[in-house]
Amino acid sequence: MRRARITALIFSFLMILMSAMPVYAGTWTRGDDETWSYVNDDGETVTGWIEDGEKTYYLEDNGKLRTGWYKSKGSWYYFDEDGVLVKDTWIDNYYVNTEGKLKGIK
Repeated sequence: MRRARITALIFSFLMILMSAMPVYAGTWTRGDDETWSYVNDDGETVTGWIEDGEKTYYLEDNGKLRTGWYKSKGSWYYFDEDGVLVKDTWIDNYYVNTEGKLKGIK
């Protein structure tokens, strides 16, 4: 009987402790400077390439969402005004392939 009470007390304490900890879900956040960042499940700001659904984004070293042209490992990529990597289309006189890499010029 005493063992059951101690087990119940420990379980209750753990439940209270767990409910007090913040829970983070991967989500987009907008900063005071109106730029977007992505926070992972651990509450950390993400940098580099990420996939969110079927969309690809690039987050700079400071965590801010990249827009416009960006060069990475010798290849150029274009991100629209929402920060989404543009694929398989022409941007002005430039063609980006299905991977989003600059391939041709009109």
